[in-house]
Amino acid sequence: MTKPYHLFISYASEDEAYVTELSKSLTFLGLQVWFAPLSLKIGDKLLDSINAGLMASEYGLIVLSPIYISKSWTSYELDVLHRQHIENDKKLFPLWHGVDKKQIDEWNPGLSGIVALRSSEGAGSISRKIADVVYQGCPVRGITPCYENPQWRFLQGRGELFANTENGGAFNLFEAAEFPDIHYPLFVYDKPHTRREIILEVAKALYYGSHDEIRLATGQRERMIELCKAYGYDIEAPGFDPAIYD
Repeated sequence: MTKPYHLFISYASEDEAYVTELSKSLTFLGLQVWFAPLSLKIGDKLLDSINAGLMASEYGLIVLSPIYISKSWTSYELDVLHRQHIENDKKLFPLWHGVDKKQIDEWNPGLSGIVALRSSEGAGSISRKIADVVYQGCPVRGITPCYENPQWRFLQGRGELFANTENGGAFNLFEAAEFPDIHYPLFVYDKPHTRREIILEVAKALYYGSHDEIRLATGQRERMIELCKAYGYDIEAPGFDPAIYD
């Protein structure tokens, strides 16, 4: 991959639920996806971000729905993608989501000439077809394992994150569990976490253990155990298993 993202997803905000499911399936296959779950109330910062995403992606996935073809803002993204397709040989993946060939012919005849995917195939099938193109048909694809992701390691109690910037103060899962209320929700691994959710991750880390987990001082470990109990996660209780809370 010569650019930061494999795929830029162009979509109408009204189709966000479907596109979110699809983006998760694509990410599961190791694809780096530019996907902004934002409503289309355009400001300069959003425009700059979208332009950067368009330039930083190798392929374009266009989720064509009745709403998409009726919006003016999506036409801007499509115009850029189509120009990149013509001038730079950028490959496009049109995805028909509730539209048919006649509608696309009437709306954009040039786009209807590109072989399209259909949402009726299901997210898994669509993702695999796109991955086959991106990975050039290679049967084995080397993908960074989840345990190399710093945010995944943080939630497992195995590593630290920086607060807000790469030069911010470092903190681990157990320290985060004792943050003041003003620091919550805590945004980690692409979603906000409540204190209860963080403490459940603490309970998992203490219960399952790991050879490379962060070592806690005796007093800190006891505090974590008591904190887990206060939230209903008594890791010392017979038969307790934090997996039942997922």
